[in-house]
Amino acid sequence: MIYQQTSIKLKDRGVKTYKNFCLMKKILIIEDDNLVSFTLKAQLENRGFEVTQVFNGSAAVRKVINVNPDVILLDIGLPDKNGYDICKELRQFYEGGIIFLTASESVEAEVTSFGLGADDFVVKGAPFEVLYQRIKRLGVRPQQIDVNQAILFDDIEFQPNNSDCFYKSKAIGLTQEEYELFYFIATKRGQVVSRQMILKVLKGADYNGIDRSIDIKVARIRSKLKKIGLPSQIIQSIRSKGYQFIYPVQ
Repeated sequence: MIYQQTSIKLKDRGVKTYKNFCLMKKILIIEDDNLVSFTLKAQLENRGFEVTQVFNGSAAVRKVINVNPDVILLDIGLPDKNGYDICKELRQFYEGGIIFLTASESVEAEVTSFGLGADDFVVKGAPFEVLYQRIKRLGVRPQQIDVNQAILFDDIEFQPNNSDCFYKSKAIGLTQEEYELFYFIATKRGQVVSRQMILKVLKGADYNGIDRSIDIKVARIRSKLKKIGLPSQIIQSIRSKGYQFIYPVQ
């Protein structure tokens, strides 16, 4: 029984991906029950997957940004932040597979899951083979593939494994939080990203109209971009609205 991971799929905004190293497909388990999580981890690793775990909802979105999983196994009944809210936030930028895991067999839970953008729904009491076949049905198979998962926006390269960006082979030198912020704004290429959305996705918090932590980080990112020869206007401020990633700058 269930209870006894290619590159990240981004919405089409001129994003290209390429691969360098030979790694296994990645699966991220978001589950607060240690027994369920570690049992699943062992079963999936035996099938040839690379498995990462998160045990609370508040850290889930940031872990997705850092890991770039091929498939996410998401528990609905997390104690601090439910799986529905997490799925809704993830679908703002992540288009990989999401499979809900739940102890509930209700039709309502299943309908809600699909309505939020989940790809599948598996009851925890089902045999592991059922979950395994559902993962394979999403096109994710445990095979050796090249997946350094570098993500390219023209000649700006995001490297999740290094948590940094590169321009003409030069590292920008971002901190972890700066990388996550720049990455998230870039995945919304051409769209305005509000401070509320940024704080909600990256911090799980609401914007109070006063917090300037995002503005400070953006200023630091712009300074680092300029130092390696990129225009700071890549991240444009949209008055009273937020930020927008524009590259190449017109």
